[in-house]
Amino acid sequence: MASVHPPGLTRFRTHDLPCPHRLAGWEEHNARSLVGLRAQPLGGRPFDGAEVNLTLPRLQVAKVSGTPHAVERDVRQIAVNPADGVIVYFALAGESRFDHRGGRELVVPGQALVLDGDQPFRRDFAHGLTELVLKAPRSLLREIKPGPVKPRVFGFAENAHAQALVTALSGALRGGQADWDGLENTATDLLGTLLGGSRTPAGDLAAAHAFIAAHLHEQDLSASRIAAAIGYSARHLSRLFAGSGQSVPQAVLNARLDAARRVLAEPVTLAEIAARHGFVSQAHFSRTYRARFGTTPRQDRAELRA
Repeated sequence: MASVHPPGLTRFRTHDLPCPHRLAGWEEHNARSLVGLRAQPLGGRPFDGAEVNLTLPRLQVAKVSGTPHAVERDVRQIAVNPADGVIVYFALAGESRFDHRGGRELVVPGQALVLDGDQPFRRDFAHGLTELVLKAPRSLLREIKPGPVKPRVFGFAENAHAQALVTALSGALRGGQADWDGLENTATDLLGTLLGGSRTPAGDLAAAHAFIAAHLHEQDLSASRIAAAIGYSARHLSRLFAGSGQSVPQAVLNARLDAARRVLAEPVTLAEIAARHGFVSQAHFSRTYRARFGTTPRQDRAELRA
């Protein structure tokens, strides 16, 4: 049963449906909210799945989880429910076998699969799945990546642009996004880069911030490392950040302070929090924290715990 949660998120669970109707309900929901597929349980067990969907003006986003099953998009499905665009699947848990006209590939967690939604394919999830899905219309593709999109599997865990896209989509699906136009613009910029189209400053800046967030615990996180991760020179990276109103070191420090502040209530020492977020010492953490927030970590922790 689907239900709408502000601001525009739709949640669907087969568990809310009678057992005989769960598979059909899953197929109907996906045809309506994402892409039409025929589903088949695997392993002799009934299928159970859940999905969170977000529909933006030009993009469709989802987080999908389910028990072992297979999905197929054949010529009939394509004719009845044309996707008219490209689909990107980011595997978070559970490997899958991907069969298409060009062959067969294995997709494991940490990898993404790009495909044309109007070409036949089959995917088998022998151990279930959790994945993020992004669907973009063909009209948008012509703007960001001229030419056909061929099936491709690539790792996203160490790809700064892909990681930025995963971070943005995950945050939005948790309800932590208010600027929907900004999300769509950023996602479009990052998708264009991943598909081999032109790069944009906004997409590169998002990629740089995603790389910083993933490496906060490393004390040697430097401008040169961040620049290399997104394919920039250190000088070009500095100009990119200057355009956003801060330097690279300021961005790294602010990201560390914000992340540390979010976990102050955890039952660990302040020294452990400082070390976990890349501060050279607890004193350095406390000093920079006070300069940023006007109070100390110890005082904020006491208020949180109270």
